[in-house]
Amino acid sequence: MFTDATLKKYNISEKNKYIGKLEVNDNLVITAKFIHPLVREAGIKKVIKIGDRNYEKLNQYIISCLKDYYNRLMNTTSSTEQNRMLKTYNHLYDMWRDLHNHKKGNNIVEMDKTYDLFSYELYVLGYTE
Repeated sequence: MFTDATLKKYNISEKNKYIGKLEVNDNLVITAKFIHPLVREAGIKKVIKIGDRNYEKLNQYIISCLKDYYNRLMNTTSSTEQNRMLKTYNHLYDMWRDLHNHKKGNNIVEMDKTYDLFSYELYVLGYTE
């Protein structure tokens, strides 16, 4: 995904007290704009948004992964493995349908949440861009 995976280290402090360190890929953020997307939640800071999403690219990625997973499912010889994969595929397909419904309803917040969850679940299954 990135040509160079060098991570910059940032010390995070709050009220002049050091609370932790954050490592960030330089390709993702510009230092001057970096601190704004951080939020404080239950003792943890997390990045909630960096840049804008390329929905078309995400759609192509998801469709490609779903096609590949379906082909893997069809080529599985073990019936127990095939049942497990079929259950996962049905779950992914339901997420795709939910995503389509959020798009039709122009519900950007739910659409972004579904894209995040979809990307994470595909990552867990071994798919990367």
